[in-house]
Formats: sequence, C-alpha cells, structure tokens
Amino acid sequence: MLEGVSRRAFGASSGTYNVRASELARHKALKTLRVQVALLDDSTQVFEIEKRAKGQALLDLVFNHLELIERDFFGLQYIEPSTSSDNPRRWLDPLKPVKKQLRIRTKSLGTCGLPVLYFRVKFWVSDPGKLTEEYTRYHVFLQLRRDVLEGRLGAQPSTAALLASYALQSELGDYSSDEHGNTYLADMRLVPNQCEDLEKKILELHKLHKGQSPADAEFNFLDHAKRLDLYGVDLHKARDSTNREIHLGVTAIGLVVFQNAIKINTFSWAKIVKISFKRKQFFIQLRRELTDQADSKQDPSSFLQIVKKRLYKKSENYDSVLGFNLASYRACKCLWKSCVEHHTFFRLHTPRTPARKNLLTLGSKFRYSGRTEFQTVEDCKRRARVERTFVRSPSKRFARQTVPTPSDLGSEARSGSGSSLRHVLTPQGTKLLPSKVLRPPRWPGVRPNPQMMRQAA
Repeated sequence: MLEGVSRRAFGASSGTYNVRASELARHKALKTLRVQVALLDDSTQVFEIEKRAKGQALLDLVFNHLELIERDFFGLQYIEPSTSSDNPRRWLDPLKPVKKQLRIRTKSLGTCGLPVLYFRVKFWVSDPGKLTEEYTRYHVFLQLRRDVLEGRLGAQPSTAALLASYALQSELGDYSSDEHGNTYLADMRLVPNQCEDLEKKILELHKLHKGQSPADAEFNFLDHAKRLDLYGVDLHKARDSTNREIHLGVTAIGLVVFQNAIKINTFSWAKIVKISFKRKQFFIQLRRELTDQADSKQDPSSFLQIVKKRLYKKSENYDSVLGFNLASYRACKCLWKSCVEHHTFFRLHTPRTPARKNLLTLGSKFRYSGRTEFQTVEDCKRRARVERTFVRSPSKRFARQTVPTPSDLGSEARSGSGSSLRHVLTPQGTKLLPSKVLRPPRWPGVRPNPQMMRQAA
C-alpha cells in the first residue's frame, strides 16, 4: 500500500516531453523540400520539390518559371558547406538528389533558413549571334552586367565605360538633356570604382547610342564583352610546379592560365590528349607537335624522309605532361569535372555514352549528360521563333547621402554658411542634414570660431 502511494506521488511531481523527437518525426513525415533560388534580376523565388527529387527536377521548375527555351547554357549554383573561408560554389548535378548535394539533414529542417541556389550562366557562348532568342541574350547580359559591377569581369576603364553606356541605353533609352540632365548617373552603380570623371565618359558615350533599341544595345554589349580575356572563363585557384599562385581557367576553346589577372598561356582542346587528377594534383597531357616545314618541301619518298617519319611516330608516344596543385581534393575534382563538361558541350556533337560500371576500375567515371551546344543550336533552328515581350529589370540604385567634410565645416565656420557639402553613395537611403551648421563638431585640424558661432546663434 505504501509503495503504491509513494509511486503515485513521485509520478505526479515530475514529467518530461521530448520536443525535438516530435519535431524530427514531423519533418520525416514531410514529403517535400522547399528551396530558394536567386535569379539574375535580383529577385528570389521559392520552389517546392519532392524530398528525394534529383537536380533535373529543380532545373525544370526554374526553366518553366522563367519560360526559357535555350536552357542548356544555364545552371544552378550553390555554396558548398565547408570549413574553409572561400566557400567554393558548385554546380547542381542534374543526376544526383538535391538533398544530398546541398547536404540538407533532417535534423536541420525547421531550424535553419531555406537553402539558397543561384541561377547563373554555366556555358558561355563564344558568339552571341548563336543565341536566337532575345530573351536568352538578355539573361546573359544580366550576368555580364553583374560580373562587371562586382569586378569578376575585369576591364580597362575605357572598355568599362563603353559597356556601361550600352547598359544605360538598354535601360533608359536615348539620352535626353531635359529628362536626364548631367547628374542622372549619380545614384546608379554601373562599374567598380565609379567616379565623376568616369561618369562623364559614360555620359558622352551614351549620347552616341541614339536610336538603338534595348535589344540592339544588349547585343552590342555582348559583342564587346566577349573580347575581354576573362569572358566565359571558369577560374580555379592553383599553383604551378614552382609553387607560384596562378588561376586555371576553363573556357570553350580549352584551358587558360592566368597569373596576376594576365593571360600567360593557352592550351586548346585540340592540343590536349588527356586530363586527369589524383588527390590534389591536376594533370594535362599535351600532344607533341613535330612538324618541319623545311623538310616538307623535299621529296617525301626519299630515304631520309622515311627515316624521319618513323622516328617522329615513335616520339609521338612521349607526350608532355603538366602538373598543377590545388587546395583540396574537392577543388581538384571540381576543376576536372568542369573540363569534362566544357569539352563535351563545345567540342562534341553528342555526348559520349557512359561505359558500363566495372567493379575493378578505379577513379571517377563522371560524364556530361546534358545536350551539347551543337544540339541546342540545331534544335532552336527547327523551332518556331517566339516573339515575346518582357520587362527588363533596372540596375541597382544607390541614394546619395549628404555628409559634411572637415574642410567644408571649416569653411562654414569661417563664412557662416552651410551650403558646401560632399555627396557619398550609400545603399541604405537618403539622410537629410540641416543646410546650416550651427555648432560644428571638433574635427581634427578645424577650430570653431566663437564669434561666428555667436552670430549664427
């Protein structure tokens, strides 16, 4: 009897409820996954997919939302969770589950924000004329405009000003002195390190584009941007055999080596025999070119020529191999996969069918599974051209903030007026300061005049 009473007393005086276990059970019961995609016009869209859906399902949802026809030039990027500070961006693989690629765990659902992916250009067409849709060229233009502004696409000030003038023509149309004046660039960010001298140059170039439609201005923008060294280059940090810091760039024509933002070497796909990687080392096997123009003029049937040809055939088996070191195994594999995708997309008519998996073979057997540039262009030629109307997104606006400088405050203290002010671009908004400063602060090197302060009071 006493045991039953004590048991009831202790049972009523305590209790537990496992909230986390209930939350996990609820998340496990969910069959869908929500992700957020940042588009090129700075807007975001939330998409809902099945929990076990592969990357192609999410890509189709994004393409259908944007109503893109030439889809194979674009892809989705995400920032790979890593302990390093650089947080490299990876391309979403259409054949692998989204949840596995983004490393979304069931325990983290509901406690963290939505995973974010970025809609970007993956394969840069060498000639914008190959793109048949104006809507496709507009998205490529948005990507390039962003790259120029953020400094990823380096250009000389004169070239940057020309690109900015075409962007203005696309957004604002013909220049009008009554409508725009001389200060309409004050709240617009078009190029990095924008200054008044550069704005004047952009203004003069904008006046020369009179009569160009937005589509014409964007086409001219692409036509000049494609001539830059960093156009369409997928850069990867690496070190050469002498341990110098370089960048390996994957392009439509091959591999490019940059050092201090200067192109120092180019390896075209036609000269490359094989690309491979092992752990953190990346290797390029180049074909040895043995041509002798002087000997080609001689009789090819001579004994000396026959001996040379045989020697050349033997020496062709010894190709030169270049090695590079990358920061990690993941970075090295990412570079290797980018090379495989770019070579297949730009050089082949159809992707190679993957070989059957053999348990005895080692190494990655990754192959590009999408359509090639040849297939995409041919398919768009057969399609009926669709004339569509769409709204172009404006460029970023930065309001000017009125901030007095120490020299301005010194002149105000001496003259009693507060009209001399300095303008600074700020993305937060406009903050108005009084036009007359009654009590200037004690800036270094500026002494307030007591007589002027009494007169102002």
